[in-house]
Amino acid sequence: MITTRLLPELDMSLAESPLWDDRAARFYWVDINAGTLHGCDVDGAGHEAWDFGEKISALGLMGEGALLMVAGVSGLWCFDPVEGEKVLQIPFPDLPTIQRPNDGKVGPDGAFWVGTMEDRDDRGPEGRLYRFTASNVVQVKLGGLTTPNGIAWSPDGRWMYLAETRALTIHRFSFDAKTGSIGSGEVFATLAEGEGKPDGAMVAADGSYWVAGIYSGKILGFRPDGTRLGAIEVSPEMVTMPCLGGVGLDQLLVTSLARGDVRGGIWAIETNLVGQPSHRFGSLD
Repeated sequence: MITTRLLPELDMSLAESPLWDDRAARFYWVDINAGTLHGCDVDGAGHEAWDFGEKISALGLMGEGALLMVAGVSGLWCFDPVEGEKVLQIPFPDLPTIQRPNDGKVGPDGAFWVGTMEDRDDRGPEGRLYRFTASNVVQVKLGGLTTPNGIAWSPDGRWMYLAETRALTIHRFSFDAKTGSIGSGEVFATLAEGEGKPDGAMVAADGSYWVAGIYSGKILGFRPDGTRLGAIEVSPEMVTMPCLGGVGLDQLLVTSLARGDVRGGIWAIETNLVGQPSHRFGSLD
């Protein structure tokens, strides 16, 4: 398996939320602690970076044009990577100052789903799962979360996945793409010793769920029934999130965070996986 570090000169603290934009044929991702959005071509060429002046954690595609949605401490930003302009579109209504957004994605309902957590090491179960709609409606869908991660949906939109990193557990919820409602959750999988902790995730076109096992240097695969498919070994131990992109949606991009003398980075890995197109904010599948 060939693993290539893109942009080896780039020093990142907490790289997260890789996203493939088929409109611009570019990958985007964030460095949360630096409050920076990055973008580059599939081979690492044409790198650009934009400073948001606050911690940002998750990305999504807008329904029209080449715009991006960026989840930050203030709320959802509408960002134009061509002009470099940003507008705060939907503020967080009640986010405590000690909290920040974490993992997030646009769902098949066209809404942006964002989890929040306390921004400290000894965090407790104060995090929430928010749903932002294009009509500026903000709902709290779940509470009592410590470190929400691994948000993804099955290809048919019937299931939503959500990991609790510190509990080593991935849950699955029934999902209604027309209304954005979720059912009661069930345990989908629990990580075992040596598999790390579940962080960011993706769902491939075949319905398999792939989650970054931070601390393990592995991307762990599960079938739709929760049984294990195996693991993709990656170079960085502190892997944070995978994403499939490129013209054929078959290029795996993985982010990682810094630990000790090891810098956070972006890694391109050859696999036989194929992804599914990203959902768009404001667009119902």
